[in-house]
Amino acid sequence: MIKEARHVIRWFLRWRDYGGITLPPLGIYILRERMREDKLVRHEQAHWAQYVRMGFFKFYAKYLWLLMRHGYQNHPMEIEARGHE
Repeated sequence: MIKEARHVIRWFLRWRDYGGITLPPLGIYILRERMREDKLVRHEQAHWAQYVRMGFFKFYAKYLWLLMRHGYQNHPMEIEARGHE
């Protein structure tokens, strides 16, 4: 489930200064140099649990809606994931 970020995903993560990203149903992608960061892994696993709980369409729809409404820092799903770090 956790994979090393490569190609476009690696470029995106570095461009946004993110260590990882959860892309259901494909998996969790983390930069190679950050794979051993337990805090980051737990954060992304929390997003995966959100996906499992909500399902594909609701996860993406809700994430995007809340992102537009609250921005990234105040995003309720991000706040929940940060609580698992």
